[in-house]
Amino acid sequence: MKRSIFLTICSLFISFFSFGQTSTEQFETESHGSSSFTDNGVIFNVISHVGTFDIQANYPGTGWNGTSVDNRYIDNSNDAASPPSFSIKTTSNLFKVNRFWMYLSALNLDLTVQGTLTVTGKLSGVTKFTQTKTTGFAASMTPTNGYTLIDLTNLNGQNYSNIIIDELRITLGGNYRYAGLDAFTWVKDTGIVLATNEIVFSQKGMSIYPNPTSGALSIQAEDNTPAEIYSQDGKLLKKLDMKKGTNQADISELPNGVYILKTLSGSSKIIKK
Repeated sequence: MKRSIFLTICSLFISFFSFGQTSTEQFETESHGSSSFTDNGVIFNVISHVGTFDIQANYPGTGWNGTSVDNRYIDNSNDAASPPSFSIKTTSNLFKVNRFWMYLSALNLDLTVQGTLTVTGKLSGVTKFTQTKTTGFAASMTPTNGYTLIDLTNLNGQNYSNIIIDELRITLGGNYRYAGLDAFTWVKDTGIVLATNEIVFSQKGMSIYPNPTSGALSIQAEDNTPAEIYSQDGKLLKKLDMKKGTNQADISELPNGVYILKTLSGSSKIIKK
């Protein structure tokens, strides 16, 4: 008999049941001209704000994977639009950023010009952090092929690597007109799509029983609201249209395991495990 286990979560943090998976996207398997890439099962979109940014694969040996040159990366080619700006964004998962490498220069690839780099993390359109780096940029091709390490564990003396976002925005300033981004190191957490102190939890507003269950499930809701059932790796498995009062659902098609039910109740997100 199948059994799907649900336990109530009343804490402000649910990261205790998530497992971080650090991954580095080197873009070597991505297609030239693509405005998206896939890493560790997550699709990221490259969104151009000023200038046109996409995957560059026409100039072998001009990237940097963190230890040596490589062939593919994100850049704005010779687009003269200023100030160049783009985002790496996903709608399927949330993520955290550890570090990435940037080639920052004039359009003629002159590394000696003066400029700035603003790094902004957003979640659902809300800015969670922003910092402008003004010094410490590579001014020659050696030893990093012209790339500067942007380390979010120590960006202007602050650690932003534990902040959960769904969009990383990069904006150039000063005389920087060309940007190349490579070796994007980020963290995917099991269940992070439902995570963290960004969510307001409530101990009332929804109850589920029996818990555990072999398939039949009753959900008591305080208002009309849709609900969603996720796997622990953040995949949406089922949607439920709930009404105020007692709702009946059947999850017998799901394999034996632990699942997460999320719903909106008024202005709060309610999460049950």
